[in-house]
Amino acid sequence: MAMAAPPDTALAPRADLSRFVQRVRVLWRGPSAGDYLRVPDGTVELVVRVTPSTCDVHALGPREQVVRKAPSEVPPDTLGIQFKPGGAYPFFGLPMSELAHRTLSIDTLWGKADGARLRASLAQAPTSHARLRTLEAALVERLHRDDVFEPAAAYLVRRGIRLLTDATDIPRVADLARTLGVSERHLRRAFDDVLGMGPKSYARLVRFQRALQASSVQGQGQGARPDWGAIAAGAGYYDQAHLIADFRAVLGTTPGAWTRARAA
Repeated sequence: MAMAAPPDTALAPRADLSRFVQRVRVLWRGPSAGDYLRVPDGTVELVVRVTPSTCDVHALGPREQVVRKAPSEVPPDTLGIQFKPGGAYPFFGLPMSELAHRTLSIDTLWGKADGARLRASLAQAPTSHARLRTLEAALVERLHRDDVFEPAAAYLVRRGIRLLTDATDIPRVADLARTLGVSERHLRRAFDDVLGMGPKSYARLVRFQRALQASSVQGQGQGARPDWGAIAAGAGYYDQAHLIADFRAVLGTTPGAWTRARAA
């Protein structure tokens, strides 16, 4: 009988990256593992995939639709560094809008010489955790370079992200721009540079993630079923139909089908 794959291991980032990095993790994939799902949340992830003959590093840009991969598509030794929303921009040297909905290799982002140097260091590391620490050290070095990418609007966007994330009632873009003292056009351009999507798109993902989290809490327990009407109201949707439309747009399925699939 096949043994179940061990659970993914999530670790706290080193202290000097904690302002930018949400989590680091080792992804355990095996024959019994389910599909790998990357549910949109406004983040960028740097992924290292190691096989006996290769080591590649790619940045997965922010997306607004789910990414699914079968277990066979994810090598057994796969590592990830997930940046906080708006936390990836200093490390890649380009506006995050250029990374949105894309996957770019580290050689493309850092140049062939720096990319090859990083991949060689990662390939020589003896364990998965050693590779994570090697990757973190490379990011810290990148952060302290003289040419680090720092958009003028970075502080504005970080504040805007906090306001959207922490608000009980998620504000409209016009109200957010007014609170931040800028025009809506300026705010959209700033969010594109720093986050990789506009404030309206990010607010939608904040609301969607709230609904997902509420459904996980309500769905705990034998035979428990989420109350999607109550979840829609609590997360800030107009009604349950609005929530269902978002599920279809982001996950390509209905709330009920998603809950059943996750339970299985």
